[in-house]
Amino acid sequence: MAKLNFWIISLFIFATIFAVISLSLSIWVYNMGFGANISAHSSSEGNIGLSVEGQGYFCGDSLCNGVETCSSCSSDCGACSSTSGSGGSSGGGGGGGGVASGTPNFELNNENFNLKIVSGESETNEVILENTGVGVMDIKIAVTGIEKYISFNTDSIHISPGESFSLIFTIDAPEPGVYAGKIILTYQGITREVLILLNVISEGVLFDTTVTVPDLYRVLRPGQRLPALIELIEIGDETGVDVTMNYIIKDFDGNVHYTESETFYVLGAKSYSKRFSTNGLDPGDYILGVELIYIGGFATSTAHFRVTDSIVTPQTWVAVGALVVALVVALMAVIFFRRHSKQKPFKLKSRGY
Repeated sequence: MAKLNFWIISLFIFATIFAVISLSLSIWVYNMGFGANISAHSSSEGNIGLSVEGQGYFCGDSLCNGVETCSSCSSDCGACSSTSGSGGSSGGGGGGGGVASGTPNFELNNENFNLKIVSGESETNEVILENTGVGVMDIKIAVTGIEKYISFNTDSIHISPGESFSLIFTIDAPEPGVYAGKIILTYQGITREVLILLNVISEGVLFDTTVTVPDLYRVLRPGQRLPALIELIEIGDETGVDVTMNYIIKDFDGNVHYTESETFYVLGAKSYSKRFSTNGLDPGDYILGVELIYIGGFATSTAHFRVTDSIVTPQTWVAVGALVVALVVALMAVIFFRRHSKQKPFKLKSRGY
């Protein structure tokens, strides 16, 4: 029994040490930006259409986006302003300190579009705006990055409290390539942005390509490397061909921050992982785009990522989770050791007959 207890305790201690070492290595890997093997990616699509990528917004990323508001995430959106009741009421007794109902606000049903369009063609999409505050809102529309290629069904948005408005926008696809822009909607200091990732391809492509950024790395700290999985799939009969792959990092104002090219031979399908430097990128939203160029064709794909100066990122939560597991294992080992160290050895009494 004593030997069994010794080996069980040793096993717990070894598991604790292993968990702590794994935690330390994972934190070091994340900080150095080498990245881990990419375990998940979206499948390549041969058809052309609309796809909406996960936004990856979370409270604590220093950006007031998605469904975040002053009441749900004050650390990103700031504290909600309180207003006193209107009229001449003398309101005795001191009222409660809740969020004022008079705060203007509006929400969007979609804030991220990843579009794939054939050059020369058009595609129409819709964003629903809902007035969730009080008072009539006249919302202004502005565009950055893709001003030349987008048009709207209206020049101004007028919404009454509790009502919704359908903002329809049409993209006229330019020359093949990757483009990024955003629709900016503002009202009295409240800003909502719709990010547009535009992939323009040539007609009758022989290859389709996809680029995927793992969910864990969609939010990075400045200077951390960005891992991505790149896939090339031949559509139709397999014919080997030399292709040129361009890698591009852009912001949503249309500025290019990184470019790289390489040429290689492809037959059938090809997939590979690649890491990109984010040195020099200020906190904000960016796209990683790939342009596959070959004789008679041009295919593109993009993925959205964000750089933040916040110390809280998805990698942080992974590290915290590993630390919690290590502490739990260590606590179990301590409890197990104390209980068994207090037990007295049990001996059978012999009886004489």
